[in-house]
Amino acid sequence: MPLEACSISLNEQLPQPGALLAAGFYTDAPWFDAVSRFIRSLFDSRFDSADCVLWGAVGLGIACGMLGAFVVLRRQSLLGDAIGHAVLPGVVGGFLAAGSKSTPALLLGALLAGLAAAGVIALLQRTTVLKSSECMGVVFTGFYAIGIVMIKRLQNNQTPGQAGLERFLFGQIVGISLSDVILIGAITAGAGLCVWVFWRTLAVSSFDHEFALSTGVRAITIELLLTTLLTVAIVAGIQAVGVVLVAALLVTPAATAYLLTDRLHRMVILSAALGAIAGAVGIVLSIALARPGKDMPTGATIVFTAGVLFGLVFLVAPSHGVLPRVMRLINKRHRTAAENLLRTIYLTIERRGSDVDRRFGIDDIAAVRHEQPAFVRRMARHAARRGWVDAGSADPVILTDLGLAEAKRVVRNHRLWELFLTQQANLAADHVHADAEYIEHVLPRPVVEQLERMLDQPAEDPHGKAIPT
Repeated sequence: MPLEACSISLNEQLPQPGALLAAGFYTDAPWFDAVSRFIRSLFDSRFDSADCVLWGAVGLGIACGMLGAFVVLRRQSLLGDAIGHAVLPGVVGGFLAAGSKSTPALLLGALLAGLAAAGVIALLQRTTVLKSSECMGVVFTGFYAIGIVMIKRLQNNQTPGQAGLERFLFGQIVGISLSDVILIGAITAGAGLCVWVFWRTLAVSSFDHEFALSTGVRAITIELLLTTLLTVAIVAGIQAVGVVLVAALLVTPAATAYLLTDRLHRMVILSAALGAIAGAVGIVLSIALARPGKDMPTGATIVFTAGVLFGLVFLVAPSHGVLPRVMRLINKRHRTAAENLLRTIYLTIERRGSDVDRRFGIDDIAAVRHEQPAFVRRMARHAARRGWVDAGSADPVILTDLGLAEAKRVVRNHRLWELFLTQQANLAADHVHADAEYIEHVLPRPVVEQLERMLDQPAEDPHGKAIPT
């Protein structure tokens, strides 16, 4: 149920805790007026329906994000999807047991169904040859099908009070009450406490399961703890985003955080923060996109926001983002081109027998390299940006002191590698140039020093040319 579809005004008195709370507007005002009213209601003196919706979404985002970090690290992302779909028959079972849509009964039924599904998955993993993904797929589709059949049967029989059960498929965060927010807060606090108490054990078992077993970690206990926490968080989350999308709230913030850091504690904190941001922004987005008579599902906008955050991080993350990787690749190619220019210049210096005159014509370099002068000019510009050639002289190219030192390093790497291949790999001297031309750009200093020791500080390469010092 979208935020715009609610008829309770934010300016009205807050209902009793047991009543459903809502946040939304029936108005023809522009979207920014609706958003502005919602935000203003968050800062008034009352804890009303808007506060319940916001803090409920933020709490769910924190809990799911925090636990989702361990799910992603364990490569069990499908487990959240499995449990999320498997709780549906439990919701219907809770309704049948209570005779009404009592929230505690529905959530208790969902919790029992989720734990039952997790138990069946674990049983199948230990007693069959099926892999974990196949076991999860079989269980969650089976449970989900049972839930759909049960809901349809209630509808066909026109069972009193069954209307609205289908909202658990897609969520209805605007229907949460103050007691629901308190429950979500308790779940979030409990999950955080468990993560803090069992941090070391969870961390070790998430990264290296076999090592954890060798150190005496009770794998079954940890799996049961994490599955229980996961199930409880999912049960709380189905009110906000429904069984269809709750897995995304678990996985997407954690996957986003995984792209931003390689440290576990930072990943957990970032994942929880991203989950909270997705919840808050998703609610505002639902208000902004809704129109009178045209609903916008809040659960979908929350997950959509999480997906947008993932997309942005996927593009710009410093270590794993697409754009930084492309920029590093371009920079590497430019550096390689500049180093090739320096090696050509150094070979010219060797032929001259002196480095006193460091001026080199573009056409001369192009002739030696068998390249077009325009390409050599681009190489010179890349070298100039690194201070290897004089930036004020386009032609002739003037080598700087820094450029001369870099040229010696590149040529030294090249000739050391050629000597290594001829002496250690027994390759012919006329078959090592191409390989050395590539490796000269990527040899780190510790490897060069090891080569020097291994080759006993050589003075000449296989072709009798001096190795620069």
